[in-house]
Amino acid sequence: MKKTIKSTVAVLALSSILFASCGDDNKTGNLIEPESTVSMTLNGGTRKEIVINQYPDTIKVSGPISISGAAKIAKVEVRRSILSIPGSYKVMSIDSTLSVTSTSINVNDVPSPNNPLILISDDKITYLVLVTDSKGKLTKDSVVFVAKPLSFTPSSIILGATANGLNNSKFLGYANNFQSYSTGTDSVGTDQFGKKYKPARNNSNLIDFVFYSNIPTATVKAAIYSPNYPFAVKEGWNAEIATWPVKRNTQFIRLGSNFSISQFNNASDPSNSAVILFLRGLKFDGNDVNPSDNTVKLAAPTNKIAKLVDQEVIAFKSDEGKLGLMLIAKVPTDDLNGNFEVQIKMLP
Repeated sequence: MKKTIKSTVAVLALSSILFASCGDDNKTGNLIEPESTVSMTLNGGTRKEIVINQYPDTIKVSGPISISGAAKIAKVEVRRSILSIPGSYKVMSIDSTLSVTSTSINVNDVPSPNNPLILISDDKITYLVLVTDSKGKLTKDSVVFVAKPLSFTPSSIILGATANGLNNSKFLGYANNFQSYSTGTDSVGTDQFGKKYKPARNNSNLIDFVFYSNIPTATVKAAIYSPNYPFAVKEGWNAEIATWPVKRNTQFIRLGSNFSISQFNNASDPSNSAVILFLRGLKFDGNDVNPSDNTVKLAAPTNKIAKLVDQEVIAFKSDEGKLGLMLIAKVPTDDLNGNFEVQIKMLP
């Protein structure tokens, strides 16, 4: 009997402990903290193969980072690697003293003698961003840049003069491998590369250069215009361009002796550093100078250059900000039946 009483007392004591434990759980709720989530928006959300040139100036990786949930951002690290260079891993920035719910990335990768960035064509440079939260959870994202060489015309593009009916192209764009365009509504003939001259008025959103020659008019002669140049009624290509739904803006700088033909040609390599470095320094703000002599100020940008001459080089900036050089290889003859011939090299 005593054993039975003792057993009963033991069971009751154990039961009270269990109930008490359950009661404590209900008081605290035994809550599980929600898992934290890191959000990154790097370079405005554009992360895959952003095009840069082979001799990049400054490569920028930026954007906000935030975290939701109970944890905080504890560490942010940015690493760089270059596809063509094994073992090129480099820590660009690191901050391991954080305790915040939001921060931002702002990395400017600037080439220098100790930080060269000379890339091969189609090379890829990746910036990996690693965010560690206060619970030790790691979140990764990356931005990838791809290096592209200069775009260039394989040879001179032939463009008809005003009175030249044999070669109807008077307009040119750098898109579609330097496509030529004609007046009127129909595709006509083929150029020296075997491409049809497409009607300009149906493709005006792709046209960057307008060529016109009026040799008897001393103020014009052979000239190049921006598509949005305000031709007066019955002047130049007014009748044709008035039909265009889009008139792009191209700016030109006449270089004169500030950039030589030999620099433009650099026969052994069309993607030469002389062209790239020169173009990369141009701002088209009216204050540009020749980088080889910072005391020589270049001409102000304009939407028309008249009296073109053979073998001169012109810098241009396209509607969306692309920079290039145009060699005027040949201008029309005085009878208006010759052709323009031009070569172009431009940054990607």
